[in-house]
Amino acid sequence: MNTIEAIHHRRSIKQYDPNHVMPQEDLTTLIEAASLAPTSFNIQHWRFVHVTDMGIRQQLRSAAWDQTQVTDASTLLVITANTQSWQESPERYWENVDQSTQETLVNMLQDFYRGREWLQRDEAIRSGAMAAQNIMLS
Repeated sequence: MNTIEAIHHRRSIKQYDPNHVMPQEDLTTLIEAASLAPTSFNIQHWRFVHVTDMGIRQQLRSAAWDQTQVTDASTLLVITANTQSWQESPERYWENVDQSTQETLVNMLQDFYRGREWLQRDEAIRSGAMAAQNIMLS
């Protein structure tokens, strides 16, 4: 199926077979697809938490307005983000470029995020949402 077809056929499923087990290969495919989503400055500040413990899933369900899919879906991935990733060794994002280019890009990154907590939050949400869309389309 091509991307446009996947978009047209995507649905929000609300009822799941709680006895179904997603094969590990499928889960790996979903996480790989999520990891290919774009992020600001290629920070990749999302993290994917595969929640398997049913007690924790029940607690999450309570926090998610008692939506049954939180406990009934065969797999629960929680997408989180570190809004401070931009300042944690930012040179690592460009470790394979020359020093001058690396310094320029690190300075741009720091100027972009520094003092803009709203932007740090918004970029983390945006990045997580794009990763989630890749999961849904996959």
